[in-house]
Amino acid sequence: MPDSSRPVISCFAHERGDARVMKRISALQAQGWMVRGYIFHRIRDRVDVPPFWENVQLGITVNRRYLKRIFVFLGSLRILWQHRKRLAETQAYYVVNTDNALLALAARWMSGRSGKNAPPLVLELADVQPAMLGRGLSGKLMRAAERWVLRRTALLVTTSPAFVREYFAPIQHFTGPVFLLENRVYPSLEISPSLPPAEAVHTPLPSPVRAGRPWVIGLFGAFRCRRSIELMRSLAQRFPDGIHFYLRGYPSGVDAAGIAALIPGLPNLEWAGAYQYPEDLPGMYRRIDLNWTFDFADTGTNSAWLLPNRLYEGGLFACPALADVTTETGRWVDSHDSGWTFAEPLEESLAGFFNTLTEAAWREKQSACAHMPRSLTCGEDDYAAMSAAIKKLAGR
Repeated sequence: MPDSSRPVISCFAHERGDARVMKRISALQAQGWMVRGYIFHRIRDRVDVPPFWENVQLGITVNRRYLKRIFVFLGSLRILWQHRKRLAETQAYYVVNTDNALLALAARWMSGRSGKNAPPLVLELADVQPAMLGRGLSGKLMRAAERWVLRRTALLVTTSPAFVREYFAPIQHFTGPVFLLENRVYPSLEISPSLPPAEAVHTPLPSPVRAGRPWVIGLFGAFRCRRSIELMRSLAQRFPDGIHFYLRGYPSGVDAAGIAALIPGLPNLEWAGAYQYPEDLPGMYRRIDLNWTFDFADTGTNSAWLLPNRLYEGGLFACPALADVTTETGRWVDSHDSGWTFAEPLEESLAGFFNTLTEAAWREKQSACAHMPRSLTCGEDDYAAMSAAIKKLAGR
């Protein structure tokens, strides 16, 4: 039996090694929840991190093997049936993505706790995939399935106000409660112990001395945007002595192989491999002068609406951003004066910027980043508020 002083939350997600999934579970544990995971494992070309929570593995999937994933998904129902008594101890469900919400709703029914006494379902949707916007039959069916799930959702969690403004409200007609959980750095205190309390402002960090060396631009995370790498490659060729790109992470998405092929071959386009979140962030961001926050993977839709992790990471470490002026990211940067935004044609706009950028202008933007309130870049307060909202829904 679970510790009665700690409410049980059952988490359903697509991949136990996903950084976002691990961040959410760590935060819920820190807020006093006993987390029980019902999560798939996905085979990828990176080191597997074992779960640090009580976990039931629902199956093993392989990236881009969609047909096999359907059979694994169906097989997970048998595993959930075997754990139905354990599921009956759940006070709330936290689910990442719509397909896993279908599993969670099935698990809730199997546990015998449906109807008025059913534990609340909290659904996180942090991306709007292109398939969800399709005009054909498959797109309509997927949106209908998502609407069915949303009608049974007690709280929708999403990471950018643009997702609500552009998709959930006008397209899915969702009118239920929404919690905005931006991709702020968490845990932040472990990696920035010298920073002041949340109500204060950032301490200016030691800044690199220019001394004639190239500007160093960083891109950290999953590389799923081919155009970003192509832009970097063109700019690196154009400014062989003026700029240096420093990349950490791994190619991802349907064109991972093509993206990886673009990276080598230029001395000022450096790929330094994967990193550990959050402990490697200080060293990474203190090495760079500018933070690349462009995303063109789903131009005009998901890429225009999202607010990426690196936006907040760069703010925490006083590293000015480079962003597309037409996107939600660009609007965030402009509203907080935390970098520069650019319009098409981007290569020419960026080339003009690097031709005229001065150290004084850079230091002015760095100072603006350093003086942003910590609440804009650190996630501790957000997770406390979200946990409180879930506990209220669960009657705790």
